[in-house]
Amino acid sequence: MVEETEKDETPAVSTEEAKPGAKKKPPVGSYADLETRRGGIENLRKSGYRNVWTDVDTLLKHSERISVGLVALKVQYNADSTDRKPGTTTDANTAFAGLPNGSRDENGFRIRAAELYVTGRLTPWSTYYMEVDFARQSEIALNSMYMDFYAKDIPYLKSFYPYISKIRIGQFREPFGIEQGTSQGLLDFVNRAYYTDLSLVGVDTRAGDPTLNPFGKSNSTGFVQQLDIGLEVDSKIPQLPLEPELQMAVINGAGRNFNDNNADKDVTGRLILTPTEGMKLYFAGYTGTAFFNGTASGPLQNNTDVKKTRQGVMYTYIPPFLPELKLQAEYIEGNDNGFRRRTWYQYILFRPFSWLPNFEPAYRYEQFTVDTNSPNTTLDRHTVGFNYYFHTNVKFTLNYEFKHDDNEGNPFVTTGGGAANTNNKNFFTTQIQFRY
Repeated sequence: MVEETEKDETPAVSTEEAKPGAKKKPPVGSYADLETRRGGIENLRKSGYRNVWTDVDTLLKHSERISVGLVALKVQYNADSTDRKPGTTTDANTAFAGLPNGSRDENGFRIRAAELYVTGRLTPWSTYYMEVDFARQSEIALNSMYMDFYAKDIPYLKSFYPYISKIRIGQFREPFGIEQGTSQGLLDFVNRAYYTDLSLVGVDTRAGDPTLNPFGKSNSTGFVQQLDIGLEVDSKIPQLPLEPELQMAVINGAGRNFNDNNADKDVTGRLILTPTEGMKLYFAGYTGTAFFNGTASGPLQNNTDVKKTRQGVMYTYIPPFLPELKLQAEYIEGNDNGFRRRTWYQYILFRPFSWLPNFEPAYRYEQFTVDTNSPNTTLDRHTVGFNYYFHTNVKFTLNYEFKHDDNEGNPFVTTGGGAANTNNKNFFTTQIQFRY
């Protein structure tokens, strides 16, 4: 006899819409919509993985110890007006045996992400999660692999709940910003914001600039890492004013799939508040040490440990009276032994047509200042486009990027005014995304 599992009460489809004064059905593809999908990872996380399976029939066919899904499968067509020729641009993503520094022309079809996850419940008080990306041509990249322990379900930790609500051990997305910690399948634009995913190709360096990626990290900028290895402790106290949630982590600071290269550990965290319904306000901080092994320039000297700090403020807002609207912004500053950088963005999503509810126009403006101590080092980007949701888990995205690198006076640009800077060329991309 199979023991019946606790019933999942989350409705797959809202039953409240017909009632007078009832809330609107959440827009397709929104967080609220994703959380209604019984087998979806967002719903599993929302319920603390307590209801991996919802009836005896599925329990007979599967085991709650394992659930497999698709974080994101993304197929793109890109048109980059830089018109880079094969053999002229290095790209580690296309490297393979015999050609360690691959090259790629951006124009064409591309598999941007093929991320699968495996998750399940190990014990009544712990779960595991593993995420792997098969899209890279040179490797199968391990994104996340961690275990979560829920304090209120552990007998000898119950007294610490909710001051300690969850403990996470392994490789995970650092608790810092918003987009940096967002998985591929939940991004609102094709490309992430500059601070976490800026390509170095076509961005000119200046005299004395230690480059955008002084620490050689795999997320391109070396500014804020997406993933790292360590231990995280979460505290969530919804009973208090502003419903504070504190997430703190001690990590290596070496980035995804890298062992630490110094004895010091980095500390990162964020405080999340709810000032009003539909709004989340974030205060984030990071401090640590990184080993710099590169070209000495200004404050960064070769073969030295560099003190790193990051701090930022962010928000998201989805008005309860207008769930078709979403606003999001982040502002972050960084300091590496006196080498200072700054970035911010603001974006808006809105579904304006009741007769076309799945059509979502989008706009984002952002800046990334490479070196705040030097003039004319700011990158600007406008991104316009739209998302169209064929289904909660199937989304088509079209984006057009207007890019400008304010590098006037850069000695590496012979024509001046940034005219020769390929980062000033615009970028068009379309993407179809599947989740499961």
